[in-house]
Amino acid sequence: MKKVLLSVVAALAVSAAVPAFAADMPIKAVKAPVAAPSPWDVAFGVDFTTDYRLRGISQSDKKAAVQGYFEVDYTVNDWLKFYAGIWGSSLAVYNANAEIDPNGGFRLTFGNFGLDVGYVYYYYPDGTTVGTVPGLAYGSFGEFYAKPTYKFNDWLTVGGVIDGGSNFNNGYLITGSKNAGFYSGNAVITLPVKLPYGIVASVNPEVGRQWYGCTVGVGACPAVSGYTYWDVGLDLVYKAITLDLRYWDTNKHNTFISPVAFGAKDIAGSTFVATLKFDATLSGMK
Repeated sequence: MKKVLLSVVAALAVSAAVPAFAADMPIKAVKAPVAAPSPWDVAFGVDFTTDYRLRGISQSDKKAAVQGYFEVDYTVNDWLKFYAGIWGSSLAVYNANAEIDPNGGFRLTFGNFGLDVGYVYYYYPDGTTVGTVPGLAYGSFGEFYAKPTYKFNDWLTVGGVIDGGSNFNNGYLITGSKNAGFYSGNAVITLPVKLPYGIVASVNPEVGRQWYGCTVGVGACPAVSGYTYWDVGLDLVYKAITLDLRYWDTNKHNTFISPVAFGAKDIAGSTFVATLKFDATLSGMK
């Protein structure tokens, strides 16, 4: 009888211990499947510059300007991305109240090689008047562009721009002009210096040429004319903030002059420009 009683007690003890042991077992959480990253993204930014220079020529009468952009991106795969956006800047009031540039295109990436191909429309609302037609002094126009880049290593990337369009500025200051464009070469050279707070410093040289195709024998403009510009900048990048300190110059000093009422400035002359930029993406802010 005692043996039977002991057996029952032992069985009860074992059965009571089983659920307690199971409760103490660590439970592995089931991981939810990771959602694929969205192919859509938004990039945006704002600049504050002491002088808005477009291909070496001041568009703000050698005064400060505020600029900004907004861009929507769609990534198809690792090597193809489509984008559409808009960029704008304040201008000297004798040009127009503002410059607004809608643009769109696609970007290709193959290893260290990149290519940006697209179209930009330079829109100048409320431009000054030429003859009896308002808004044509700095008339709106469009250009196609291609921007190849190649990253040689961690400290050197080289690139270029090939750009062209028709009816440049509606012929303003270039009698009979129909076509125009420019080409340039540039580089980003990351400096081997350690700066506080992880700031990255780089030197960014560029040289380019703007050309105009004009009607032969009309006015003082030859069949093809243009000018050369160059600039070199020091960029200091901290996260989403960039300080660009840049020297600009052209071979057309005293050729492009602002109106007398605005100081008759040589807006193609050499100058130093400082620009503070903020750039971000929605994906980068998550």
